[in-house]
Amino acid sequence: MRNYTLLAFFLFSISNFAQIKGTVTDEKGNPLPFVSIFQEGTYHGTTSNEQGKYQLNVKEIAGSTIIFQYLGYKTQKKIVLAATTTVILDVQLQEESFALNEVVIDPKNNPANAIIKSAIANKKENSDKTGRYTADFYSKGMLKVKDLPKKILGKKVELGSDMGANLDSTGTGILYLSETISKVSLEKPNKFKENIIASKISGNNRGYSYNTAALSNYDFYDNALDFDVKLISPIADNAFNYYKYKLESTFYDDNNQQINKIKVIPKRDKEPVFEGYIYIVDDSFAIYAIDLEIKGYRMKNEFTEIMNLKQSFSYNSKNKIWFEKRADTFF
Repeated sequence: MRNYTLLAFFLFSISNFAQIKGTVTDEKGNPLPFVSIFQEGTYHGTTSNEQGKYQLNVKEIAGSTIIFQYLGYKTQKKIVLAATTTVILDVQLQEESFALNEVVIDPKNNPANAIIKSAIANKKENSDKTGRYTADFYSKGMLKVKDLPKKILGKKVELGSDMGANLDSTGTGILYLSETISKVSLEKPNKFKENIIASKISGNNRGYSYNTAALSNYDFYDNALDFDVKLISPIADNAFNYYKYKLESTFYDDNNQQINKIKVIPKRDKEPVFEGYIYIVDDSFAIYAIDLEIKGYRMKNEFTEIMNLKQSFSYNSKNKIWFEKRADTFF
């Protein structure tokens, strides 16, 4: 039996005056889910769904610049000239071109270490820039099963009426589905309010639930993140006690800012740590993106093998800050 859980969290702003919609695909025509799509110079945004489709509400369509951002792909800007109330805008994203760095032999001169040290030194300033905000929040959680056997070790598998309604004859289907819309406000360090507007839940989540913004508010500028166990951030004050780093590549975003892709490597396996990649903006040393894994035994969760956590940040040139647009969690 294989279980798949997909949880997606978005921060976006809603306006009701006009709408831009379409489909986002890669160069082969495959739909791209969870692409960040927003109006330049504003916090009005949305994301594409699992079929690559999106709907973006804006105050004014004519003259708007719409940005499409997805980790691993080149950011695209599209200027909308039409003055109608609805515009169809389909976009094809190209994979990002990375400049590969040479292998670092001398750890004393490891360029990744210098970047991480600067990120740690500047994290309070970068964190304070987004220390207060209000936003609309949407979450979707899904638990799927594929090829569920009728018997395990000779015993019949019983899911119960709340679990098996959506399974087909092959034992494949959705066990759990939840959606939540809410309005949130945050003032760091710990003033967080959430007003749930609508929530729909079907099935049984088997103990996994991310139906509120409070449960998905992971801030890597903090020294530790709470997953029942406190996991050490790759840019925590004491991060070098837990991690090694390698600068794997660099690239330039659409604002011509250099982004450093840094591999995060745990020093010891059984400690509460992440592994994967953190993307750091040169000069400001703000977080550009997060693509990290957590092994279940590291967060003392025997039912989870691996959790993958992704975050994408966008640059607001007017306010000169990087703000989180999307966070996805995969089990």
